[in-house]
Amino acid sequence: MPFGILEPKGVSRVPGTVHLFENDEITAGHDHQDLSNLKRDGDIILVPQPSDSPNDPLNWPTHKKDFILFIICIGSTMAATLTPILSSSTLVLVLYFGEGFTRIALLTGWHLLGAAGASVIVAAVSAKYGKRFLYVAGIALVVGSSSWAGAATSYRSLAGARALQGIALAPFEAMVNASVGDMYFVHQRGIRLALANLSLFGTTFLCPIVAGKITASLGWHWMFWFIAIFAAVAFVLVVFFVPEHVYNREKSFETDVYGEGNNNSNENDEKVKESLTATTNTAAAAAATISGSAAAELKQSYLHSLSLFSGSKTSRPLWKIALRPFALFLHPAVIWGCLVQGALIGWTVMIGVVLAAIFMGPPLWYNEVKTGYMYTGAVIGSVIGFVLAGVLSDFAAKYLSRKNNNVYEPEFRILLVIPQAITGVAGIWGFGITASNMYKYSRYLPPFFFGLEACGMILGAVASASYITDAHRDIQVDAFISLLLFKNLYSFALTDKAYSWLLRTGVKNCFIIVGSVQIVISVLTLLFWFVGKRNRALMHKYDILEILHLN
Repeated sequence: MPFGILEPKGVSRVPGTVHLFENDEITAGHDHQDLSNLKRDGDIILVPQPSDSPNDPLNWPTHKKDFILFIICIGSTMAATLTPILSSSTLVLVLYFGEGFTRIALLTGWHLLGAAGASVIVAAVSAKYGKRFLYVAGIALVVGSSSWAGAATSYRSLAGARALQGIALAPFEAMVNASVGDMYFVHQRGIRLALANLSLFGTTFLCPIVAGKITASLGWHWMFWFIAIFAAVAFVLVVFFVPEHVYNREKSFETDVYGEGNNNSNENDEKVKESLTATTNTAAAAAATISGSAAAELKQSYLHSLSLFSGSKTSRPLWKIALRPFALFLHPAVIWGCLVQGALIGWTVMIGVVLAAIFMGPPLWYNEVKTGYMYTGAVIGSVIGFVLAGVLSDFAAKYLSRKNNNVYEPEFRILLVIPQAITGVAGIWGFGITASNMYKYSRYLPPFFFGLEACGMILGAVASASYITDAHRDIQVDAFISLLLFKNLYSFALTDKAYSWLLRTGVKNCFIIVGSVQIVISVLTLLFWFVGKRNRALMHKYDILEILHLN
């Protein structure tokens, strides 16, 4: 029972539990197989074990993988900035279209619904055909939908463009974290997952600052024209420098030795596993079998890597794949991830929705430029959250693994929930209290507390993404879709009700309630530290997707 993490009874090996460092003596109760032939990075055993194929993304040079991830993050930033782009220009749009605040807020709501609906299709297509085509299609849709929004002259037209922008966002929201899992080893993922989530959530806070200035200087249409221009550049980068990084490796070795499956494996994996098991029970023999088959592969040419499709990854029908994220709402780890990530993201969207009503009215009477500046604290807070998440996540994983006889448990990633709870709750309460009385408190305090809340949001996003990637990699894409659905539908409900709730309860009481709810969520999610490993063993024994015939 390391650090209070409860061990499952009667189970010797749990998926996700891995030997991370070289160790002459394996801890009692864990695997006793010969690990001498396993590949390493110094004294760190590589998890998952790469094949010998030059086409295996795990074998690509680190600088190549980092460049690919950087481009994907640029595309993510372009798509994600469209979510809060209207925040600082709410009053301008109210006057332009002659609509109420709630109707203008729903322009963001339709965007979130578009992302939620498209995510199910994205999950199915990515599992079936890989990720490259979807990244290319997503950034192309960002260019097209932003051009449409820039040319829109009616509320209905802009609403349609916003929904299409949500569809364009779906591939990035659904797949960027999974791309990190495709290309990097466990000990390398923390900082990369932090970067991925910063591009999805953190950099979006910079958008209202810039958008407010553009609206005041050039008109609100130019917010979208600029996104279309920069997204066009990102489109070129994605087309020419982001190859397919889904690789079909034999599942048996990773699962059997490391407890980590691969969601990109096909149905023949079970037959391979049975064959390997029948031949030998040693890890070395399994590794040699894999190395022998992979070594026969020829290195893919650059021109071939530009193909939008590289063949089917599974024989599983699309309708089954599409239903998997809905079934995973029964999975305890996915429920945990929805609460850790989705709640604070929802509160962040809510703050963005009501920000204009708070600061564009009395006593400050801010215009769109000054309202945009209120996001400065959130930008700084998200960057701090990114640094904290990247440093703490990998540090905790390595440090606790060494203290745990070199055995890594995915629950070590859950520690990020502690700073998330502190900064998130303090930010929500502080924002509500200071924004409710501008005469009594400094106008600079609400942005400061917004920054604390944004810091907590990034910490929670990284905690949920890294835990699911490491603990349940065989369902990671489907699980991320489940998280995306929850986050977007929850946020849509808040955009629809935020103004009426604010008017009914007042700014202070509204955010006191929200902060109190977040405390309850934080306490409940921290409990997963103790039971997470038992849940992994239970879900491995009673596979929800298998029970529902969706495997």
